[in-house]
Amino acid sequence: MLELRRNPPIAALFALALSLAWTLGTIATEIVEIPGAEGRTIELEVDVPPDFDPDVAYPVLVGAGDYYWQDHPSQPGWIIVLSAAFWSPDRLEDAPRVLAWIRENYRVRGGGCHSTGWSRNSAGIFEIAMAYPEQFLSVTGVAGMPGRGSEKDLEKLRDVRVQFIVGENDTYWKNGSEDWHQKLKALGVDSTLEIIPDGAHVMPELINKPFFERMNRLVAKIEAAQ
Repeated sequence: MLELRRNPPIAALFALALSLAWTLGTIATEIVEIPGAEGRTIELEVDVPPDFDPDVAYPVLVGAGDYYWQDHPSQPGWIIVLSAAFWSPDRLEDAPRVLAWIRENYRVRGGGCHSTGWSRNSAGIFEIAMAYPEQFLSVTGVAGMPGRGSEKDLEKLRDVRVQFIVGENDTYWKNGSEDWHQKLKALGVDSTLEIIPDGAHVMPELINKPFFERMNRLVAKIEAAQ
């Protein structure tokens, strides 16, 4: 396992404050640096449950940001890996390095990761999933959708569960999510669309527990089909 670089003092104090604020405990966060292509360094934020057991296989969620679990309360049973590698211009080179690091350091439940993105960063998440579908069990767009994709590209998601979650009042993203959802369904991809009543583009009502309730249901659906 690569050497871990600990959080700076300010971040450590913030994490301590959160641990006092949440009676169920907080996720244990590490900042990890791994080598990227052409001498680049890829920084990861790795969150594991408070009761993490290295011998247990956990579902793994990867993405470019943490808005929908921004306060880092305890999320039993999930490993979360965040990195700009999932949205940077070099994402198709860097994302596989992150995914390889995850497999080298953790037991990945189900044999693949779950990915999520929202708004503009979701395009990169979908692009990575289409490029490396064997690495993923699901991709979720929360007010998010593919930026582009030919039928050939989209068909690569046939073994990847796709879910769109979008606000009723978020007209542009709702219409786009509906269109992409129908395209995927027509190609035989298992895609679902949830429209949040009276929801806007940013949906604070989904932060933390509601978001992970949806992710847990998705995991259960995938495992029931295996």
